[in-house]
Amino acid sequence: MALGKGESKLKKLTPAEIWAQRSKRLNLAPPADRYAGERIPVTSDLRSTFLKLSRRLHKNSVYREWKLSNRHEKRGIKRSRLRSERWRKRFADEVRRKVQLVSTIRRRG
Repeated sequence: MALGKGESKLKKLTPAEIWAQRSKRLNLAPPADRYAGERIPVTSDLRSTFLKLSRRLHKNSVYREWKLSNRHEKRGIKRSRLRSERWRKRFADEVRRKVQLVSTIRRRG
Protein backbone atom coordinates (compact mmCIF):
# COMPACT_ATOMS: atom_id res chain seq x y z
CA MET A 1 0.00 0.00 0.00
CA ALA A 2 1.52 3.29 -1.09
CA LEU A 3 1.37 6.34 1.12
CA GLY A 4 0.26 9.60 -0.41
CA LYS A 5 1.81 12.98 0.14
CA GLY A 6 1.52 14.21 3.72
CA GLU A 7 0.47 10.82 5.12
CA SER A 8 2.61 9.35 7.87
CA LYS A 9 3.18 5.74 8.79
CA LEU A 10 2.18 6.33 12.43
CA LYS A 11 -1.41 6.86 13.46
CA LYS A 12 -2.05 10.19 15.18
CA LEU A 13 -3.09 9.62 18.77
CA THR A 14 -5.64 11.71 20.55
CA PRO A 15 -4.57 13.47 23.76
CA ALA A 16 -6.69 11.04 25.78
CA GLU A 17 -4.89 8.05 24.21
CA ILE A 18 -1.48 9.61 24.85
CA TRP A 19 -2.48 10.27 28.48
CA ALA A 20 -3.64 6.64 28.89
CA GLN A 21 -0.36 5.29 27.47
CA ARG A 22 1.74 7.46 29.77
CA SER A 23 -0.38 6.53 32.79
CA LYS A 24 0.12 2.83 32.07
CA ARG A 25 3.89 3.30 32.04
CA LEU A 26 3.93 4.98 35.45
CA ASN A 27 2.28 2.05 37.29
CA LEU A 28 0.97 4.27 40.07
CA ALA A 29 -1.44 2.80 42.58
CA PRO A 30 -4.75 4.63 42.80
CA PRO A 31 -5.27 6.76 45.90
CA ALA A 32 -6.66 4.90 48.90
CA ASP A 33 -9.67 7.20 49.19
CA ARG A 34 -10.67 10.76 48.52
CA TYR A 35 -8.97 12.07 51.67
CA ALA A 36 -5.59 10.44 51.02
CA GLY A 37 -2.76 12.81 51.89
CA GLU A 38 -5.04 15.18 53.81
CA ARG A 39 -5.14 13.27 57.07
CA ILE A 40 -2.90 13.94 60.02
CA PRO A 41 -2.15 10.76 61.97
CA VAL A 42 -3.19 10.99 65.62
CA THR A 43 -0.55 9.66 67.99
CA SER A 44 -0.51 9.36 71.76
CA ASP A 45 1.05 12.84 71.86
CA LEU A 46 -1.99 15.03 71.10
CA ARG A 47 -0.01 18.25 71.43
CA SER A 48 2.20 17.45 68.44
CA THR A 49 -0.84 16.33 66.45
CA PHE A 50 -2.60 19.65 67.09
CA LEU A 51 0.58 21.54 66.20
CA LYS A 52 0.75 19.68 62.87
CA LEU A 53 -2.90 20.45 62.23
CA SER A 54 -2.51 24.13 63.03
CA ARG A 55 0.60 24.35 60.82
CA ARG A 56 -1.27 22.82 57.91
CA LEU A 57 -4.27 25.11 58.43
CA HIS A 58 -1.96 28.12 58.58
CA LYS A 59 -0.10 27.02 55.45
CA ASN A 60 -3.37 26.68 53.53
CA SER A 61 -4.61 29.98 55.02
CA VAL A 62 -7.83 28.44 56.30
CA TYR A 63 -8.10 30.78 59.29
CA ARG A 64 -7.55 33.81 57.10
CA GLU A 65 -10.23 32.77 54.63
CA TRP A 66 -12.60 32.05 57.50
CA LYS A 67 -12.01 35.48 59.03
CA LEU A 68 -12.53 37.17 55.67
CA SER A 69 -15.76 35.28 55.02
CA ASN A 70 -17.27 36.36 58.36
CA ARG A 71 -18.17 39.79 57.00
CA HIS A 72 -19.08 41.03 53.54
CA GLU A 73 -16.33 42.85 51.69
CA LYS A 74 -17.18 45.31 48.94
CA ARG A 75 -16.03 44.33 45.48
CA GLY A 76 -13.68 47.29 45.02
CA ILE A 77 -12.11 46.87 48.45
CA LYS A 78 -11.64 43.15 47.84
CA ARG A 79 -10.05 43.85 44.47
CA SER A 80 -7.61 46.36 45.95
CA ARG A 81 -6.78 43.99 48.83
CA LEU A 82 -6.05 41.14 46.43
CA ARG A 83 -3.93 43.46 44.25
CA SER A 84 -1.97 44.54 47.31
CA GLU A 85 -1.46 40.92 48.43
CA ARG A 86 -0.20 39.94 44.99
CA TRP A 87 2.21 42.89 44.97
CA ARG A 88 3.54 42.02 48.43
CA LYS A 89 4.11 38.43 47.39
CA ARG A 90 5.97 39.46 44.21
CA PHE A 91 8.03 42.00 46.13
CA ALA A 92 8.99 39.42 48.78
CA ASP A 93 10.02 36.97 46.04
CA GLU A 94 12.20 39.63 44.38
CA VAL A 95 13.85 40.56 47.68
CA ARG A 96 14.47 36.88 48.41
CA ARG A 97 16.07 36.44 44.98
CA LYS A 98 18.32 39.49 45.47
CA VAL A 99 19.42 38.28 48.89
CA GLN A 100 20.30 34.88 47.43
CA LEU A 101 22.24 36.55 44.63
CA VAL A 102 24.21 38.72 47.07
CA SER A 103 24.99 35.73 49.30
CA THR A 104 26.26 33.67 46.34
CA ILE A 105 28.43 36.58 45.20
CA ARG A 106 29.85 36.97 48.73
CA ARG A 107 30.57 33.25 48.92
CA ARG A 108 32.57 33.44 45.70
CA GLY A 109 34.70 36.19 47.17
